[in-house]
Amino acid sequence: MKLLYTYSKRWLVYVVSLLLLFTVVLLVSEYRHEKKFRTQALNDELDNYTVLVNNFLQRYNMIPARDFSQLDSIAGLISKRALRITIINPDGDVLYDSEVKNTAGMENHLTRPEVQDSRVSQSGSDIRVSASTGGKYYYFAHNYGNYFIRVSAVYDISAKKFIQPDRVFMLFVLMIFFIASFALILINDKFGKSIRTLREFTLKALAGKPIDKTLEFPSNELGDIGQDILDIYRKLNKTTEELKSEKAKLVRHLDLLEEGIAIYSKDKQVVSANNQFLKYLNLISDMRVFSADEFFRIADFSPLFRFIDRHLEAENPNLLNLQPTYDINLAKSGRFYSVNCTLFQDSTFEVSIRDVTRPAKGKLLKQQLTENIAHELKTPVSSIKGFLETILNGNPGREKSRDFLQRAYTQSCRLADLINDISLLTKMEEASNLYQVETVNIHDLVHDISRELDPRFRELEITVELQVPEQLSVKGNPALLYSVFRNLFDNAIIHGGGKLRIRLENYREDNKFCYFSFSDTGMGVPDDDLPRLFERFYRVDKGRDRKNGGTGLGLAIVKNAIQFHKGDISVKNRNGGGLEFLFSLAKEVTRD
Repeated sequence: MKLLYTYSKRWLVYVVSLLLLFTVVLLVSEYRHEKKFRTQALNDELDNYTVLVNNFLQRYNMIPARDFSQLDSIAGLISKRALRITIINPDGDVLYDSEVKNTAGMENHLTRPEVQDSRVSQSGSDIRVSASTGGKYYYFAHNYGNYFIRVSAVYDISAKKFIQPDRVFMLFVLMIFFIASFALILINDKFGKSIRTLREFTLKALAGKPIDKTLEFPSNELGDIGQDILDIYRKLNKTTEELKSEKAKLVRHLDLLEEGIAIYSKDKQVVSANNQFLKYLNLISDMRVFSADEFFRIADFSPLFRFIDRHLEAENPNLLNLQPTYDINLAKSGRFYSVNCTLFQDSTFEVSIRDVTRPAKGKLLKQQLTENIAHELKTPVSSIKGFLETILNGNPGREKSRDFLQRAYTQSCRLADLINDISLLTKMEEASNLYQVETVNIHDLVHDISRELDPRFRELEITVELQVPEQLSVKGNPALLYSVFRNLFDNAIIHGGGKLRIRLENYREDNKFCYFSFSDTGMGVPDDDLPRLFERFYRVDKGRDRKNGGTGLGLAIVKNAIQFHKGDISVKNRNGGGLEFLFSLAKEVTRD
């Protein structure tokens, strides 16, 4: 039943119904026309009989004489059998009837339909059962002024057939109808298949379902149009999928950027924005921001708003073709941001926010580092210069000159250590990719360092405990790993004092990292100084450090080398005195 209400089925029902209506109208019209024609033919035939009867009446002057006996002989002259003749006067009285001998007992016939019609239009006819004889007749009456002549034919099968239209024509019309209907069904089947296929395609397309590759349209004009639509849809769908893929890649790319980016339409509606953009808005704004749409509510960006409004209101295409940009710098809560706005040709615009705190602070740190380096270099250079000037100009004597030369040599060694440490730090920060990575056995490394420092350990009565498994290895740079452990030992020796206990322990490891504890039983440092121990050139006791030969860069080197190995380091004062460094090293360093 559902198929009946499809477009093609409805179309078939409409056309067949119209054809059926046309056929019915044609049949009814033809039936009436044919029946009228045949009835008129019968009336003409019966009228001829009335003329013949009237001639007899006139010839033999039967009406005035009231003698109708001669009419009985007329039956031989009439070819039609079972013909009944009736003479009726203007008052409706029956004067003669060929079927009834005693006409005096017959009803008045003035009200008979055929008589009534003949009074108006000279002749009339009717079909009914006779009240006199009980038979069914076809009556025809002709008005001759002073009397009516009515002839009646028995309405039997032959009379019915004569009056009824020809059924052959009706059957022929019906046959044409069925043939046309069958042809329409065949045409509708081809037409309907195209419609059904197109409908199936549109339903799947609207529902977002995949279009079956086997979906094909019939080979006709409508089918060709449907196939063209299908091909266009597939191309558009392919293009849409490619655009979605490219958009997804762009969104992923934007989300991976450290830069916050948002694209706005001409009416300042968000087209796309990454998470970093919303993060920066919240860091800059004094209120909580939940959407990139709230960008235009933040007063810190007012210069950008004026720039955007000025160019959008101008609607100068030549100006937009240049893609004008505007930059502002913001400082908020100790951080620095660079904000850029670029307008495009279609009046959309992009806003980008970059956190430039690290470069800004890096620039400041480099400035401070330069000042510190200059300060740290000034002391040994001044000492060396002073000792040499004394020797050259003061003639202090052999022993005194030798002492001054020894002091100048010590300062030059300290200067060389300082330059080496600065070079190491610079290389780690700016050219870490130059360091080669290989497998390093930590157990062998720390034991080699311990043996190198053993004379100093003996001199200062330092006890060393190494709790490192023999097979413990990491994949890293040998020189940087050496500097980590060597500087930790040197730091303990320089700052811890004599009669120490130094302990290095690999207390834990997992699939990715090895975890170490390096502690001593020395004096420790004040808690306020702990956060700054890893700063360059920071000294808790500056005079004592310089006297012991420290450069002030040891722990900074340790921190940077550990970060190169993807680890982390922290420091705390031990409960029993001294410091404890907790740090981790990745088991394998992957080079970027």
